[in-house]
This record gives sequence, C-alpha cells and structure tokens, in this order.
Amino acid sequence: MKVATLPCCRVTVAVIAVTLLFLGVAQPDERYDFRSSQAYKDLSEADSEKLEKAHQDMILLWGALDMYADHNEGKLPETLDELAPGYLRMLPKDPFATEATAKEAPTHGYVSSRKGWGYRYRKGAPGNRAWVISSVGLPDFPYLAQRGNVGLYICKGTWISGINPMMMKDRD
Repeated sequence: MKVATLPCCRVTVAVIAVTLLFLGVAQPDERYDFRSSQAYKDLSEADSEKLEKAHQDMILLWGALDMYADHNEGKLPETLDELAPGYLRMLPKDPFATEATAKEAPTHGYVSSRKGWGYRYRKGAPGNRAWVISSVGLPDFPYLAQRGNVGLYICKGTWISGINPMMMKDRD
C-alpha cells in the first residue's frame, strides 16, 4: 500500500523544513536527547531512574510490537497484554504507575496493560502499522522534543493532532 501524496504537499513540507532550518528551530542530523535538557537535570534521582526504565521499556515494547505485526500479517494486538508470553516473558510495569493511576480509565483511545500498572497503548488506523506507547509519569517532561511534544510516549507512524490517518491506495 502507498500513501497518496500531492506534489503541492511535498513542496509545502520542503518549504517548512527549509524555513525551520533557517530559523534555527531544526538542525539537520542533530537528534534531540532528553538527557541533555534542563528538565532532565532538574529531576530527582528517583525520577531520573524511573525515566530511564520507562525509556528502556518503551523501546522493548516497540520491538515486541514490530515482531507481533511481522508474525500477524501486519496486524497489531488489541492490547499490550497480548505480547506476553509469546513475545515478552513478562510485560514491563510502568515505573511511574501508582495505585491511583492504575484505577484511572485511559482516555483518547488508549488501553491500559497489566490492569493499569503497565504502559498505555493506542493502535493506529486499520491497515496502518502505527501505535503510541505511553507512560503515566512526568506529563510535562520534554521527552521527544525540547518544546511542544511533552509527556512520556513514543509513537510509530504518522500522527497528526493525535490522529493516525487512514492509508489510501493510489488511483491508477
């Protein structure tokens, strides 16, 4: 499947990218590292340890989701709980989860794992190999970028304002 694109969209994206580079907002080949942020330096030792564990867990879950999709014709599980024991011996616990957060009902299409004690997960649109994995901790932390995207989450695929658009077939 291919995503339908319009030539004018590619030009617009290129103009935005060049503008951001010119303004110094984006740097080519320079990835943001949350560990270099002032917010990271200001964390307590306990919170920085939890953040490192959450970072490691989310990368582990990403790999397990990819393997699951590889073995299931690109389909994703309904919940992260489906990854254990087939892809992970045990699903990781969110180090920021508490009794109070475990009782909270997830919002915005997320599904909890480990009865609220694990990470939250959201699948993309049908047919897309896209997802978001989220922690309940540090909701204002600049994890993915210095400004804008705050909170502990990683995503795969294209997400626009919290929506993963449907894939479209080219019209030939």
